[in-house]
Amino acid sequence: MSMKTNNTELFPTFGIAENERLYIIGNGFDLHHSIDSSYAHFKKWVMRNMHSDLVGMMDVFFSNEREFWGDIENALGEYDEESITDYCKPTENDEFKYDHPTQWQAGIEDSIPYIFGRIMEDFKDAFNDWVKSVDICGIETDLHLPQASKYLTFNYTDTLESAYGISAQNILHLHGNRLVPKDEFIIGHGNHRNPNDPFSDDDLLLPYQNAFKEVIETMNKWRKNPTQIIAAHKSFFHSLNSCKGVCVIGLSYNPIDMPYLEQVAASVAPDCLWVLNYYSNTDHSKAEYAAKKLGLNNYNVTRFE
Repeated sequence: MSMKTNNTELFPTFGIAENERLYIIGNGFDLHHSIDSSYAHFKKWVMRNMHSDLVGMMDVFFSNEREFWGDIENALGEYDEESITDYCKPTENDEFKYDHPTQWQAGIEDSIPYIFGRIMEDFKDAFNDWVKSVDICGIETDLHLPQASKYLTFNYTDTLESAYGISAQNILHLHGNRLVPKDEFIIGHGNHRNPNDPFSDDDLLLPYQNAFKEVIETMNKWRKNPTQIIAAHKSFFHSLNSCKGVCVIGLSYNPIDMPYLEQVAASVAPDCLWVLNYYSNTDHSKAEYAAKKLGLNNYNVTRFE
């Protein structure tokens, strides 16, 4: 059971009817409620559940430009196919298994799905298990979230339904809902690449070109497809045409999430008021940039503790 406190109003002075509001919810909303839902919490869960080798593997494959476990989705799109191939290729000690050097070279490309592909499957399984394990019991429901409003959430958790009592009919879980049996939890990046690009590099041997292609094809499957996701939920976006107020809470305004905000902006009433909440100074800058990119004329940027 949740513990009700002072219920802070997120539209305090604007007089927008509750049934004319949309609340866009990001992970900062769950963190505000002291829910262990960050990627740092995911890493700790992985370590506790005997997957320390998985932590090391993801660091090897994806920590080229940033710390993987601090920003998983962006890091997934910054993979380096060369480092992945070098890790997965057969070692010199394995060469005796092959009758000819060309067979050993062919083993380089064959190793990608068997090593890298399986590790990525293990990562996905661990992520799914972690999402299902996140505990939301006993949180303080300190925000006023109207029953009649609509909610678009990037979160997998059921905080809105189970803690705030919002009807599932008014909620769109963009990336999966753990209350729905066998629902897919979508995690990914925005960096689509052409798998044939390695073949334009004449300095690469063919086995390495094929291996790089295997890596790129594997990671293209981890790309989020906002167009496809939006199309799958077009009825929800169509229902926003009478919406006069949008409140964004707990979102970091990551570029990978902008297509959804753009679709909302195209769906709501032309004079719609946007309240863009932010937490850090970096998020403040991103919120201002998002407002400009969305072409908003009627908006407020507000600090959300």
